[in-house]
Amino acid sequence: MQSVMVTSQCPHWCVREHPDAMRGADFYHASETSSVTVSMTGGPGAPEWVDVQTAQYVPDDPGEPAWTATVEIALHTGDRYRLIGLTLEEARQLAAILARAAGLPG
Repeated sequence: MQSVMVTSQCPHWCVREHPDAMRGADFYHASETSSVTVSMTGGPGAPEWVDVQTAQYVPDDPGEPAWTATVEIALHTGDRYRLIGLTLEEARQLAAILARAAGLPG
């Protein structure tokens, strides 16, 4: 599978507002966030909704290469959340597993 490496320049998928003075120097790029409400919670502490977005963090040291874009999954419970980062390949694998599992009952 293809590995996507983006530079510190703002990638085409980034929807964050970067001031012109900061463009290319911003430390964080993120795509639009997609959310899914969890319909059956397992009681206190169970996730209430899940956010998914593509993100890229630019290292503090300008000599370091830009980090590879990742897929971030945030599991929200009340005002807290747990963040899971996936490589692009891991996200593709998870998407295929979810699609297969969702298709089984149908």
